Amino acid sequence: MADYILNAWYVAACSHEVGAEALFARRLLDRPVVLYRTEAGDPVALLDRCPHRFAYLSKGRRIGDQIECIYHGLRFGPDGACTRSPYQKTPPARAIVETFPVVERHRMLWIWMGDPALADPALIPDHSHMDNDAERPLVWHVKFDGNWQLGNDNLMELTHLFWLHTSTIGGWKEDAGQTPGEKYTARVENGKVLSRTLNTDVRRPSTFFNGVANGVPYDSWNDTEWVAPANMKFTMGAVPTGTGHIVETPYMVQSHCITPETATSSHYFSGFSRIFQLEGGPEVDERFVAFFKGIFDREDGPMMADIQEQMGDADLLDLDPVILPRDSGAILVRRVVAQRLAEETAQVTARVA
Repeated sequence: MADYILNAWYVAACSHEVGAEALFARRLLDRPVVLYRTEAGDPVALLDRCPHRFAYLSKGRRIGDQIECIYHGLRFGPDGACTRSPYQKTPPARAIVETFPVVERHRMLWIWMGDPALADPALIPDHSHMDNDAERPLVWHVKFDGNWQLGNDNLMELTHLFWLHTSTIGGWKEDAGQTPGEKYTARVENGKVLSRTLNTDVRRPSTFFNGVANGVPYDSWNDTEWVAPANMKFTMGAVPTGTGHIVETPYMVQSHCITPETATSSHYFSGFSRIFQLEGGPEVDERFVAFFKGIFDREDGPMMADIQEQMGDADLLDLDPVILPRDSGAILVRRVVAQRLAEETAQVTARVA
């Protein structure tokens, strides 16, 4: 259950979580990590453990761009090297803290916890919609008690909206089964899982303004792009029925990124850009964040905690679950994850042999 894809980019924190002065601690892939910014503003990620007596460096002090361990005063620079030991002229050669490549992009800090030589920033998933200030992008963090792959399952299969989220974003169907004319497809392409949910001739009001005038029937779709290990982008578009399924500007693009904390707990970073409700000050954005975080905290999070409790230490597919037609995207994701894990295991075995 504690299998992680190591050679991949994960979100470590939202950009706004790591400030200019404080040390920021977070457990990622079951390892303690301390994040901070240099005085120039560049992000740094170190193993949150002093090599002397294993104290948490995050409980220490900032001395310029260095961290001073609160236990015995050893100092470490952004490169992990010990720069000062109060008890000797030359710091111990073995006093080195592991560092992790970290890149700030799309309002998030991305960390690579595998082989540093493979940490190519070009491999960071594309969430560039979060860079468009005109569409008021927002990003936030929550946690849930469940294995990280349950986050993939939850987000790659969205029919649960009409059962779990009936009081918020999914309560518009009188019959929560498949909508007449609804089409769903899912496929693997270049290691990504791509899916589309298309609804045609929709005559109900959209939950959020979708760019189509009120009262006009519309076709709407959600295109999902999944990139390993657990990064998803939802692109939502709508056009008046009969005008074709191409739109230059989606009415909303969402980011969903899951990072393991432990084998049975996970970080969930979510955000979106939009074309609606752009007027107003920060209070509008705060309401959106509170709305979406509330949905997860009250509905998705407890559901995944329940599933984890039922699963125990087992993997979902090892328990032979019933598979429904709309599980196809989630199952494709699990297959790609299993392949990536097997490839990394084979590479480690080959190096050891």
